[in-house]
Amino acid sequence: MSVLTDEMRSVAEQIVAKYPNRRSAALPLLFLVQSVEGHVTDSGMRDVADILGLTPAEVLATGSFYTMLKKKPQGEYLISVCRNISCTHLGAHKVFDAAREKLGIEPGGTTPDGRFSLEAAECLATCDGAPSMQINYEDFYKVTPSEVVEIIDSLAAGKDVKSVAGETVRPAKDIAFETATAGLDLPHETADTRERLVGGESPPSDMAPGHRPVVPGIDAPPAEGGGS
Repeated sequence: MSVLTDEMRSVAEQIVAKYPNRRSAALPLLFLVQSVEGHVTDSGMRDVADILGLTPAEVLATGSFYTMLKKKPQGEYLISVCRNISCTHLGAHKVFDAAREKLGIEPGGTTPDGRFSLEAAECLATCDGAPSMQINYEDFYKVTPSEVVEIIDSLAAGKDVKSVAGETVRPAKDIAFETATAGLDLPHETADTRERLVGGESPPSDMAPGHRPVVPGIDAPPAEGGGS
């Protein structure tokens, strides 16, 4: 049974048109499937194979390499607690245990209502924020056991939760769709969503297209009068 509706197949063809070689669109199309079903299913991989003229095995070979492409159902919110050295020394295991007790699931599990999944993650590259975690790839720094419980309660109640960067944590399917369609100008998008970068991050004001920000201590500020 097909996963992608006619409307989604139209979006898929727009994605494919971005690439000189159709098979290069395999990853974004797999994210498109994930935005529909919440994970990459066998039916979804067959859809992608059909669109790209590949075998399902070739699509699986591509998709199985990337951990952001989920091969089994996952929750609306994926909580990833870092277990690497800095975070472990600063109490990540207590944060993880608090989340596990609150959700009533083990690592790699998903709550029965499908709202939350929990995993122990390898280095999240935020050692200065240890113990750190991510929820749908948005960062949270210096998390305490009580804070992770409060965050879970807020998400469960449908409240907005902001990351350390001030970004709202959004459902996993939304992130998958945004990743799949990055660079497309879709009719239903608003000016706000078109300005977003992949993953929901809002671009800083000095990161307009064609602008390279000055790096303090490395780059000299631009000369007055427009000189190079």
